[in-house]
Parts: sequence; structure tokens; C-alpha cells
Amino acid sequence: MGGTRIALIGVGGTGCALLPLLCAMPVHGITIIDGDTVEARNLERQLLFTKEDVGKPKVHCAAARQQPLANGIGLYPEFRFVDAGNCSDLLQGHRLVADCTDDLAVRGLIEDRCRTLRIPLVSGAVHGHQVQVITVHDKGQPRAFNGFFHGRASEDQLGCEMQQVPAAVTTLTAALMALRIRDIINGGSGLDGKMDLVDAEHGRWMRIQGPEGGELEDTPVDQRHRG
Repeated sequence: MGGTRIALIGVGGTGCALLPLLCAMPVHGITIIDGDTVEARNLERQLLFTKEDVGKPKVHCAAARQQPLANGIGLYPEFRFVDAGNCSDLLQGHRLVADCTDDLAVRGLIEDRCRTLRIPLVSGAVHGHQVQVITVHDKGQPRAFNGFFHGRASEDQLGCEMQQVPAAVTTLTAALMALRIRDIINGGSGLDGKMDLVDAEHGRWMRIQGPEGGELEDTPVDQRHRG
């Protein structure tokens, strides 16, 4: 896997926590994609940034902060938002995509393009103390459903208000994503087609079989812990 290159989309709280973990993996390059700039109000959960970074592109600040600790891995910032016009070009050629965006419409677009390009996708999202992590890897089988992010989204789902999200929750999300990513890099499935839902506030964890696995059935990670 010496030539492995990963695309990291979104350098908010989860992306900031995930980047150092990716730099500990056997990859040779990480493309960091985000069109946003650093804001003072987000510093408490976007831990790669300082007050001196406010107003600057997140991707450039993150790459500069992490590069000395990147173990020789190349970090390649792309200062632009993902949209329908550039998504395929941005993702083409990567071994894996890590989606840390917080907009449901964008996440649906990324999933669609990853399926088309047959690039494994690990996606993580947070809302308050709630964590959602999924893996999608289209291996060419016929698709019976439209994927995890389909249908019409509500206004609340289209964007995510991050002000009430503690750094510990975004860090947990990044750690769960990193475990799946490392498994894929090592030749595993990365829990393909399964969604983990974590309620960090109340200590609850549930795994859901995705729509292509048949019925949507909620199952605890460990059957012995059924409530």
C-alpha cells in the first residue's frame, strides 16, 4: 500500500481529529479538501488551528500544522468546496475517501461519486452528542437502493449546527472512522454497508445493516448487551 492516497473531505472538528490518525497509516499522500476558512468560534473543537489562523483557508493551515508530524506523507491542500461540477475530478485516483462534511446533500453527492468511481468511502457525521459512521464500497454489484443518503432531506438535515458539539465527540467520530479506514487499507471490508450510531451522552451504541443488506435491522454491537 506504499502508493495509497486518501482524500479527506472537510476539515472541521472531525477532519481535524482524523488527519493526524491518517498520518499514522501506511499511505503516501493525503488530499485535504475544504473551501472554508478558520473561524474563532470553532477553535475549541477544531484542534489543528490557533487564533493566528483565523480567516485563513483551513486546508492550508491544517497541512502546515500537520506536515512536520506526517511521517513523510505528502499533504496536498485543495481550497475549494466539493460540488457536482468538481467532485469526480477531486476524487479520481484516490484509494479511499474519508468524508467529514456536515451537509447531507454534499454527503449524498460524495457517496454517489464514490460508487461510480468504485472508491471505498468512510463517512462520519455528528449532531450534538450523536455520532454516525458508515462505510460504502461499491464493488460492481447491482444496486437495489440509492444508498444511505437518498430521498428528500429536511431543513435540519441539510446543514449541521456545530456550536453544541464537544471536541470529544468529533474525536470519537474520527477514531471510529480511522479504525474502518485502516481495515480497508489492510485489505478488509471496513464494515462495508454497516452504520454505527453512537449516543455519546448516554453511552449507547447501535449498528445498523445498510439498505443493500436487505432489511434495515437495528442490532447492538454485542448481542450479550441487548437492553
